[in-house]
Amino acid sequence: MNKLVILTIYILTCFSITGCSSNYLDYKEHIETTGQYNYAFYMDSWGIGDQGYYVLQLEKDTNPKDVYVEINMDGINPKQREWMDNRTILFNYAEAGYHYQNPNIKLIDNRFLVFSRGGYYYGLYDLKTQKDTFNIGSPWNEFIEKSGYYYEKINREKEEKEYTIWVEKNIHDNIKKYIQFNK
Repeated sequence: MNKLVILTIYILTCFSITGCSSNYLDYKEHIETTGQYNYAFYMDSWGIGDQGYYVLQLEKDTNPKDVYVEINMDGINPKQREWMDNRTILFNYAEAGYHYQNPNIKLIDNRFLVFSRGGYYYGLYDLKTQKDTFNIGSPWNEFIEKSGYYYEKINREKEEKEYTIWVEKNIHDNIKKYIQFNK
């Protein structure tokens, strides 16, 4: 059965059981630091087509597994959305379905928080400067805009190859260079 159909059935079943609301964020992992904050990685539970990825900076007394951002048929609870937005340090989504495998976060040299998926670095938060040094929310759209590449509805293999080259050159390698230069 098609994964999209199964996911749609699952979401509708959850709504009927939970009274039409659920947690927008699906906890995946977190990193505890010796600093003021811990960092948690979530995927949006509503990403039927293009999966969204969030890295939140959480106060030490917040259990990352207990984070709950309510969503229902009217959207995300506004107060909880504001809470989430104030803590989101990296956001990314896998448009076009490329490089969605093995999304994760890791801390390099106790300073560089890296978000990766599909074997490529996609986001970097520098704990020392407290800045999202590399954080392109929609890398595929940026690829289309900046590369001049024409969108391939028919030849997805060719598009994925070109996109992968672009990601490696413009995001992944730049994150690696930044880490190496700022060690």
